[in-house]
Amino acid sequence: MTTQIQPKPVTILTGFLGAGKTTFLNELLMAGEKGKYAIIENEFGKESIDGELVMEISDNIFEMSSGCLCCNLNEDLVDLLIDLSKKSGNFEELIIETTGIADPSTVALPFLIDPLVTRYYQLQRVVCLVDARNIAYELETTEEARKQISFSDVLLISKTDLVSDEELAGVHNLLKEINPFAVILSGTKEHFPHQSIMGYIRNQSEHFSGGEQKKEKHHHSLSSLTLTFDRPFDIPKLKHTMMVFMAVQSADIYRVKGIVYGFGEKEKFVLQSVAEYLAMTPGKEWAEDEVRRSKIVFIGRNLKMKGFEQLLGHALYTAEK
Repeated sequence: MTTQIQPKPVTILTGFLGAGKTTFLNELLMAGEKGKYAIIENEFGKESIDGELVMEISDNIFEMSSGCLCCNLNEDLVDLLIDLSKKSGNFEELIIETTGIADPSTVALPFLIDPLVTRYYQLQRVVCLVDARNIAYELETTEEARKQISFSDVLLISKTDLVSDEELAGVHNLLKEINPFAVILSGTKEHFPHQSIMGYIRNQSEHFSGGEQKKEKHHHSLSSLTLTFDRPFDIPKLKHTMMVFMAVQSADIYRVKGIVYGFGEKEKFVLQSVAEYLAMTPGKEWAEDEVRRSKIVFIGRNLKMKGFEQLLGHALYTAEK
C-alpha cells in the first residue's frame, strides 16, 4: 500500500533591501517551536540570522549565496528542494527568504509547475515586507519593488513606528491600489502579526471585494487594471487569448489574477499568471444565490484599460446564430 505524501507548506518571504525580512523571520523563528521550520536563505553571503539563532536551529538552515534564486539558481533550488524532501521528518514547514532584488514570481515557479516539487511542497503564501518610509521612492525607481508587491499575497508594512498615522494610511491605500487582492497588514520590529500572516493560505478565498465595473490606477509607470464582466466567457477561447497575450506581452505584465464566470460552467475558474506562464483552473462552485460575474486584475507597466477591454471582449461567449 502506497503511503500518501502530505506536501509541506511553503512561505516565500520577499521585500526590497532593508524592508525588515530578516527581522521578521528572526521573530517568527523565536516564537515558534524549535525545528518547526526549514529555512532557505539567499542573501549573497550576508549574515541574515544572528549567530545564536543559527546555532539553535542550524540543521534546518540552508544558504544559497552563489547568485539570486530568481536567476541562475533556479535549478539549484529544485535540487535542494528534492534533497530536503528526503529529510521531511526534520521540519514541518519551509520558508524561503529571497534576496532584496529577487522577483518572487520566478522563485515561486517550481512550486506551481514542477510535478516533482509540487508532490512534496505546497506554496501557501508569498509575503512581502514593505518599508513604510521608503516604499514610494522604491516604487518610483526600482522594477524589483514593483514586481515584489504585485505578486505577493500578503503585504506587511514594516517600520510603522517611523511614520505618522496619515503617512501609514497613504501607504496602505497605495498598496491596495497596486495589488487589490493582497491582504495588507502592518507591524514593527517589536511586534509583527505572525499568526495572521502564517494563517493565510492563497487561493482559499476565491473572490475580490468591491463591485466596480472597471478601475484603472497608475503610479508612475506602474498600472493596476480591474475589469468586471457580467456576460460569461467562452473558457477555451479566453484561455487561448490569454496564453497568446502572455507569450507576447509577459515582460510588461507583473501579475494577472481573476475569478472567471464561464458559460455553462458550475465552477468559478481561477485565472492567474506566474512569470510568462498562465493557468486557468476550476475552483469552487458558484452558490445558488451568488451573482455570477467575472473580475480580472492586471498589474504591470503602462497598461491601458481600452486595450484590455477589447482583448477580453473577444473571448466573451456569443451564441451561434
